[in-house]
Order: sequence, then C-alpha cells, then structure tokens
Amino acid sequence: MKNLFSKTWSVYAVAFCVVLFSCNEQEEVISPEVEKPSDELIDFLVKTGFEKDKIKFEDGVFVIDDDVLISKEELQKYVDGNRSEISDAQTEHYRGYYLVSNSYVTNIKFYIDSSVPSSWVTAIHGAVNQWNAVNGTKLYMSVVSNRSNANTVIGTSYSSQNWVARAYLPSYNGRPGHTMTINTKYNYLNSGYKLFTIVHEMGHIFGLYHTDQTQGYFISGTPATDPNSVMNSYILPWNGFTAGDVAAVQILYPL
Repeated sequence: MKNLFSKTWSVYAVAFCVVLFSCNEQEEVISPEVEKPSDELIDFLVKTGFEKDKIKFEDGVFVIDDDVLISKEELQKYVDGNRSEISDAQTEHYRGYYLVSNSYVTNIKFYIDSSVPSSWVTAIHGAVNQWNAVNGTKLYMSVVSNRSNANTVIGTSYSSQNWVARAYLPSYNGRPGHTMTINTKYNYLNSGYKLFTIVHEMGHIFGLYHTDQTQGYFISGTPATDPNSVMNSYILPWNGFTAGDVAAVQILYPL
C-alpha cells in the first residue's frame, strides 16, 4: 500500500512539474517587435511634399495616399542618392525621383494574374491602349502571357480600406514599378471608373505622382491646375486624357 501511494504521488509530482514547466515556458514567450521605419525615411518623404498623416508603413512597404507604394529598401536608395542607370528623360503635374529607363520604357510589359476578374482585365487592356495612343512619346506598353517576361505583375487582394488599386513606383535602376494590386472590394465599379483607375496606376508604374498634390518634382511645361487629370488622387469616370496629362508624358519620355 505504501509503495502504491509513493508511486501515485510520484506520478502527480511529475505531472505537476510538467504543468509548471509549461506555464513557465508560456510566460517567457516574447512577441516579436513590430518593425518601425526610421525618422530619416519619413522626414525624407515629408520634405518631398507628402503629408505625414498620409504615410503608412505596412510589412516593410511605405503606402502613400493609399495607392503609391515604395519599399523601405528602395526609399533608402532614394535617400542615399543612388541614381545609377536611371533614365535620360527630361523633366499641375509631378514626377518621382526615378523614371523608367530607355531599356524598358519602349515596351513596359504587364502580366495579368489569373485572380484578376474579367472586367478588370478589360480595363487593363483598355488602359494599355489609351497610353499607347498618346503621340509624341516613346512610352509603350503591352500585356504578356508569360509571367517571367513581365516587368509588372497585376494581381488582386481584398482590403476593407478605401483604396481601389495600388502600384509601386519605378526603382532606382530604371525598372518600372514591379507590382500593381487591385482591391476586389471595388469589383462593383462600372467600366469607366475601372478604366480610370488602371490608367492612373500605370502612371505611377512609370513615375507620375498625383496632380492635385505637391509631391516630387514639378514637371515644367505642364499646367498649374488640371482638375480632370487622370493623375488626380480621386477617381473619376474615364473621359480621356487632359492636355496636361499628354504634355507630362511627352516631356518625360520624348521621342
């Protein structure tokens, strides 16, 4: 009887130790710190005209005005002044620090991911045609069927936030923005709004900023105000390019 009691107590003791050890382990778990951008990078964006309260940092990427994207690494290159291999293009319309180089601007290739709904696919093809129809510029775009041949991949995501689509800016080495993302929350938009959205995001892909704000470099030779510009930060029904839109592209990427 004594041996049985001793064995039983030993089992409880071991069990208690296991429970105690497990609790201690749980108490020692430390949550990873959330990555924060340096003040230097945020200050740089503010000095170039972006409003601080419209700059977000999500998973290593700066999101500006909800639809302009730039990675932390790419922004650091801006700050460091690394402008090797950038375009020889010339410089109310604004452009970013980097433009698309001659190696890419004569045929920016888009790949459409299979997740993109057909109505958005139609808008993408329409936007390519609209930009290609602008005269007096070497800017040209195409849609390719092979992802590995593309400069820019267009995909989808769902977000409850109020952005319809997002796109990366050109990189320091003259490549077009590598990704455009469409928010499927807005699949209900009519074709005119969808076309305007994609034309707008393609503008970011090759270096245009928002017309109704003062970010980046002013494009000399464009109008001081252009309320119907496709590069305004708010979406309008598509009604064609303004003279300012056309002038901006012709000045940045002349023949």
